[in-house]
Amino acid sequence: MGESRSKLVDLDWLESNFPCMQACPVHTQAGRYVSLIAQGKYEEAYRYARSPNPLASICGRVCGHPCETACRRGALDSPISIRALKRFVTERYGPESRNPVDVFPNKPKITHSERVAVIGSGPAGLSAAHDLALLGYPVTIFEASSVPGGMLHLGIPEYRLPRDVVQAQIREILDLGPELRLNSRLGNFSLQDLKAEGFKAILLAIGLHRSRDLPIPGHDLDGVIKGVDFLLNVNLGYRFSIGKRVAVIGGGNVAIDVARSALRQQQQQTLETLTSSLLPDSLSDSELQVAMKELTDVTRTALRLGALEVHMVCLESRKEMPAFEEEIEEAQREGLTIHPSRGPKRFTGQNGKVTGLETVHCTSVFDSQHRFNPTFEEGTESIITCDTVILAIGQASDLSFLRSEDGISIPKR
Repeated sequence: MGESRSKLVDLDWLESNFPCMQACPVHTQAGRYVSLIAQGKYEEAYRYARSPNPLASICGRVCGHPCETACRRGALDSPISIRALKRFVTERYGPESRNPVDVFPNKPKITHSERVAVIGSGPAGLSAAHDLALLGYPVTIFEASSVPGGMLHLGIPEYRLPRDVVQAQIREILDLGPELRLNSRLGNFSLQDLKAEGFKAILLAIGLHRSRDLPIPGHDLDGVIKGVDFLLNVNLGYRFSIGKRVAVIGGGNVAIDVARSALRQQQQQTLETLTSSLLPDSLSDSELQVAMKELTDVTRTALRLGALEVHMVCLESRKEMPAFEEEIEEAQREGLTIHPSRGPKRFTGQNGKVTGLETVHCTSVFDSQHRFNPTFEEGTESIITCDTVILAIGQASDLSFLRSEDGISIPKR
């Protein structure tokens, strides 16, 4: 018999053999909670999913699930549906459930005297406040808006992320001790003011709330609007009138959210118009239900027949689009028309109002050094008739609050 051998491995080597865990930004033990779910140990599975992740309930719905891309099962047939399984256990035991499990039953005590200010209550700010509270630091979150959550509330549509889930997750984090100050925009007060108030550390988690501009002819026409502005208004419940033919520029997930929200906004506006103009003033409850059912059916039929249109224009080819494939397919099922490998050339207009978007064929998006440098084929111009154009071509931070005395340098990106 050969000599028996044993092999010692370190933690790094061991963890490298769990690609799903390594792909997760917070290194959630996905394989562990998936196995526990298979064994019917749902509560224990939830604890493994939640412990490293302050936003587990939200990630179970809108996470980009890089763990699934790395899942070894995908080499055989298809990856394990890790995100869906996380949602399964959070709906049973998360803060939004009827039987929430308190992963940290003993409220952390403040053991440090240094106060920390977190600017922004989006995912980054909430996660930082959560972890700082567990470490025993007194934390104050400053939020410019009237609602917490950042783009969880202001950017992601309600149909993708229910607001009660966001509120429950934030409430769970605040229960650990952080203070939340709403309607507190950095700019109305300065970083120096925070230091004078006694904060020893300041985290800027301000997000990307400024849409990028598209400086092509006609960009100042009425009806050319920015994607973030559109989503902010829709998600805060403000009435935002858009036309019957909408063009969305962009190929990422934000562009998909904008396009699908536009479809829903159009449907709601049409329903309101038909309701106010077609229904009699007085109907019994049963008559109203029948009338509204018929009205809804007629409206949806009209939508399917093309009475209202939403077009999406993107530089990338259909296979290159950066948006998640499932999002693209769902949007197409809802009636979105996609124009891949097309770039915007100019906006056409009449009497100061946009009437169309002229596009040209995009032959390539990146150059040989993989830098963003789109090239176009002249003579392939065509116009999409529209009365609203929504730009969803990327976002940036609004850094107008910075002052020279703050001593903060801004890198190129």
